Amino acid sequence: MTDTGPIGSRAAEHAQVAPIDVATDAAAQPDEPSAFGFELPFRTRLTGALVAAAILPLAGFGLLMVGIGGTTATPTLGRLLLFAIALAAVFAILLAYLLVADLTGPLRAIGRAVERVAAGDLTTPIELPGDDELARLADSHNRLAADLERRNRQLERILKAIETTSPRDGVDWLIGRAAADAREAFGLISAEVFLVDPRDIPWEETVPGEARPIRATLQAGTDEMGVLIGHLPATSRWERADQDLLDLFASEVAIAIRNAQLFAQVEAQNAQLLELDAAKDDFLRGVSHNLQTPLARIRAYVDQLGGDRPDRRLGIIAEQSDRLSRMVRQLLTVTRLESGALRPKPEVVALASRVRRAWEALGSGDVAFSLEDRSSGWLAVADVDQLDQVLWAVLDNAVKYGGQTPIDVLLDVDAARSRVRLTIADHGRGVPEPDRARLFGRFERGSAERPDDGSGLGLYVSRELCRAMGGDLVLEPAAPDRGAAFTIVLPAEPADEG
Repeated sequence: MTDTGPIGSRAAEHAQVAPIDVATDAAAQPDEPSAFGFELPFRTRLTGALVAAAILPLAGFGLLMVGIGGTTATPTLGRLLLFAIALAAVFAILLAYLLVADLTGPLRAIGRAVERVAAGDLTTPIELPGDDELARLADSHNRLAADLERRNRQLERILKAIETTSPRDGVDWLIGRAAADAREAFGLISAEVFLVDPRDIPWEETVPGEARPIRATLQAGTDEMGVLIGHLPATSRWERADQDLLDLFASEVAIAIRNAQLFAQVEAQNAQLLELDAAKDDFLRGVSHNLQTPLARIRAYVDQLGGDRPDRRLGIIAEQSDRLSRMVRQLLTVTRLESGALRPKPEVVALASRVRRAWEALGSGDVAFSLEDRSSGWLAVADVDQLDQVLWAVLDNAVKYGGQTPIDVLLDVDAARSRVRLTIADHGRGVPEPDRARLFGRFERGSAERPDDGSGLGLYVSRELCRAMGGDLVLEPAAPDRGAAFTIVLPAEPADEG
């Protein structure tokens, strides 16, 4: 179940603690001191105890016989007693060794098995015959190892199921997949997931000899989203650790379903936004086309009336109609850019002459203008119509927001990258720092500008046109000796290659 969110993190934490380190726990407990005040190995203590148990009764009996005989005891009797004690000691030591080996062998086998469990090997059982305490201890160890192995397999299946899910799969698919994964991971006869209030589904009673009912609440945070209900074979074991794993699985399923619900909601909202954006583009495209013709007629009639009888009001009408025409042209360019219908037709052009022509067309004779040409004969490769639109927009922006300060233009060449750079700078107040990051956005204007100071499309359209021609439009860093400075970057080639 692959999921890009937090799914599977808690399950992974559980996976790290599945094997129980018995050896570590045992090592952590200090050994109790022996009765002799110093440490002796268990094998030595057991051997000594067996030898003492064999010799001490005989030695005691010999001393008793010597005590009873008193002075009448012969030296031969003493020697016989010493010989009997020595012979008993030899047999006691031999018998003790065999008994100790027989007793410590199963203990060593259990110790090795515990070490294997600590190392993560849960597949090798302890085989001890009989029905004594050691055999029962080995059987308990084997059951514990089998339970750990079974739960590790369950956890592996849970992790695999979680890693193969995605919010894109949808809620219905996740519900069906979760039920199938629960059956496979926990060995259930049946399993179903219901997205209802868990209190609406009553608990089933456990009937001996029949399939055992199990359930877990699908809980994401504090929200109980549903319940997972299943049935386990009557012969299968189900302990608290199994229920904990099922609860963990149910919580991960709840998170996956919640993510899928949120993803579906976001997808629906994105689709709605795309539809609204497409409708807006269609509207702008239609408005732009429909406004071009009446604006052209208004301007034609203004020119005709102005030729017959000059009037200051006709000049204002012409100026405002030109402004509206430029805004309509920008809107039309935006729609063509976003629809991919705008295709540049590159030509080789001398950039300095196009800048001077655009400045003259702007009609701002009361503003000082200077052009420094360092192009060394390099020619720009650009669409002439689109280039004129960019130059007009950037120069008009410099005049409008530069506060009638001088406009300085620098034309330079980046020969290593085959680029020409045209920097247009004014000496106004510049661009405030909060506005620099959003200046090239659609319908964005400076925070200090009035709502009627343009459409907020000039710089956006200009940069997109430059990029369509293989170049760019960038805002230069602020400098103390100038105001705002914009650089137009375009592909270029030397004049001798034209």
